[in-house]
Parts: sequence; C-alpha cells; structure tokens
Amino acid sequence: MSAKVYKPSGVKIDVISTHDDGEYFMVRSSTTGKVFFAHKDQVDDFTEDTNPVPTSNSLQTRRGRRTIKKDEVEVAVVKPLPPADNRINLNNLTPEGLTQCLPGVGLKTAKEIVELRQSLPGERFTKLEQLESIKRVEWKEVFATGVVYVE
Repeated sequence: MSAKVYKPSGVKIDVISTHDDGEYFMVRSSTTGKVFFAHKDQVDDFTEDTNPVPTSNSLQTRRGRRTIKKDEVEVAVVKPLPPADNRINLNNLTPEGLTQCLPGVGLKTAKEIVELRQSLPGERFTKLEQLESIKRVEWKEVFATGVVYVE
C-alpha cells in the first residue's frame, strides 16, 4: 500500500488496489478508514521531506558507503504536506476553532463557513471547492498549503 492524497478533499489515503489498467484505485482513508474508489486524476502522491537538505559545501556521506559532493546532489524543491495529525478537518471545527487555525479568518467569516457547512446535505463539506463561495478568504492559497482537508 502506498500513501497518496485524494485531491477533492485533501485527505491522506492508502492505495489498496488498482483497477481498469491503472485508471481507478481502491483506496482507504487514513483518518476514518473508509474505503472508496478514486480516478487516477483525483489521486496525488503524498510527499514528506524526510531527507535533510545539505547546507554546506562539505562532503556528504550516503549510508556510510561513499561520499558525494554537494554539487552532485540534485535537490528537488517540494513543499511537503503536513502529517495527517497536524492537518485540520474543516468539518469538525467551531467558528472559534476556524479563527485560530485559518490565517486571515475572523469570527464573522468563520460563522459564515459554519452556516455554509450546516446548509449542505449531511451538514458536511465533501469537497474543498465548496468553500470558494466564501469570498473574504484566499482559498487557493489555503488549499495549496495542504493544511486543511474535509472528510
């Protein structure tokens, strides 16, 4: 099983199996354990930056076997997603919690977010894009950080 992210909700998932020549995946949510199917375009790799970036020009050892010069190391700049425990599920927060967790969100905007959530079927967000009807927040920037998800 490999760790991935379900793009519509931003939740971390594990791939259980592939179907239709890799077109669809059977996945399990890492937070709730729900099992569902996702199209390959809805799934993205979950990347955690576990390798430290070299900070000096000195020689680096790789597993103690050989040395590599810094200019030989290719460092890809990838902004890692926070671990699942530090991410925020927007379906569980009160207006006060939203003001503390989301940058630039005041109590009035947080109350609008909760009212929108309560007006939806099941009183839950199913996709992050549902939040874009609230205008005073730069949702593209918030979604890009990977800190929030809905489930």
